[in-house]
Amino acid sequence: MKYFQILIPTLTIIASCAQLQIDKSATNNSSEISSEKILNHIKYLSSDELEGRYPGSKGSKLAISYIEKKFNEYKLEPVNSNGYQQYFDFIDKSGDTISIPNVVGIIKGSDRNKNDEFIVLGAHFDHLGYGGAHSGSLMINSNEIHNGADDNASGVAGIIELARKLSNHQNTLRRSIIVVAFNAEEQGIFGSKFFVNDSFFNSKKMIMMVNLDMIGRLNKLSLNISGTGTSPIFNSLLDNIASKHNLNIIKNPNGLGPSDHASFYANDIPVLFFFTGGHSDYHKPSDDWNKINEEGEKKILNMIFDIIKSIDQLDNRPTFTESGPKTQSSQQNLKVTFGFMPSYSPLGKGLGVDGVRKDGPAGKAGLLKGDIIIEINGMMVKDIYGYMDILSKLKPGENSEIKILRDGIESVLIINH
Repeated sequence: MKYFQILIPTLTIIASCAQLQIDKSATNNSSEISSEKILNHIKYLSSDELEGRYPGSKGSKLAISYIEKKFNEYKLEPVNSNGYQQYFDFIDKSGDTISIPNVVGIIKGSDRNKNDEFIVLGAHFDHLGYGGAHSGSLMINSNEIHNGADDNASGVAGIIELARKLSNHQNTLRRSIIVVAFNAEEQGIFGSKFFVNDSFFNSKKMIMMVNLDMIGRLNKLSLNISGTGTSPIFNSLLDNIASKHNLNIIKNPNGLGPSDHASFYANDIPVLFFFTGGHSDYHKPSDDWNKINEEGEKKILNMIFDIIKSIDQLDNRPTFTESGPKTQSSQQNLKVTFGFMPSYSPLGKGLGVDGVRKDGPAGKAGLLKGDIIIEINGMMVKDIYGYMDILSKLKPGENSEIKILRDGIESVLIINH
C-alpha cells in the first residue's frame, strides 16, 4: 500500500528468550497484510490454468485446493469431516445435478462467553469459465477464458489475507470468525444460500456478515459500502475507521444487493458489502490481474480488519435493522434498474419504451419514450423477458452500453447505474 509501510525492527540489544518472543509477536511482519501476497493470490486464481473457475470444473477444483492450502497454512479449523469443504447440489450447464463445495474455515475466539458467536467473512471464488449467456462478452458464445481477476479473485485474496492476519491475532479475538469462499455466486448466490441455512451452523449465532466482491480496483480512494443501514452502529463506526485509513466511503444503507451478503440479510443478519465499483471489463475476458490495484486493496483490507476487530470487541452484538426490501420477488431481485417503463407488446426485435423517469439512470442518459432498445452491452434484447434476464446480471456502479432505435436510426447511450 502506498500509504503504509511495514517496518522491520532492528534489534540492538541482547534480550532474554522470553522477551525476544514477545517482541517478535508484537512486530512480526508475517502477520501484516501484504500487497505482494494479494497480487500473488489473484495472479494464480485468475490464471488461464484455472479456466475461469466455473462451478464443478477442473479450474474450480484447483481454486478450492489453493484456498484449502492457505486455510491450513494459517491454522484455520476445518468445518467438518470433509475438512474445509461444505458440499451442496448444483445444476451445471448440461442440466446435471452435481455436488460442489464452499470452502469454510474457523478461527476460534478466545473468550469462552463469546466464542460461540460468529462474524462471517466471505467472498465468492467462482466465475464464468469461458463466458456464455451470462457474460459481458460481445460474443455470447465466447471461447475465451473469463479469468475474473477483480470478480472475484480480488475478494478471495482479501479473505485469505484477512484470515492470515486474524489468525495471528487469535488470542485477542473474543468471538469466532468463520471465513468462507462461496461457490456458484454468479449463477444465483447458491453457495451462500446453502451456507446460511445449513443446520451445521446456527444462523442466530452469526452476529454479522462481511462480504468482499470486486475490491481490486480502488480509484481515488473511493470505496462503496452497502448494508450500512442494517445495524444502527455501522454509520458512526465506519466513518471513524475510514477516516483513520484516509478512505472516502460511499455508503448505501440497503441490505439486499447483488452478491452473497443478500443471503444473510434475508435471515436478519447485519451485513457490510465492500465493492470498489464497476468497470468496462466486468464479466469479460479482459478482467485480468494486471489491472488490479494491490496497494489499494491492501488499504481496504487493513480498514476491514479494524472494522472486524471493533465489532468483535463489543460487549453486545450489533442490533439488526431492516433496511430496504428483504425478498427477491418481482423486481426486488434486480441488482439495478434503469428507470423506465418497458413495453410488454412484442415488436419482433427489441424492447419498446413506454415511459421514462427523467431523473432515473435511463432518463439522464437520454432515453426517450418511443425508443426501442435492441442491445445491452452487446447482448441482443428480443423482448421484455430477455431484457429482465440481462438486467438481473448487472451490478450497481457500472456503465452499460445501450443500443437503441429512434425513428429508424441506431444510436448508442451510456447508462450509469
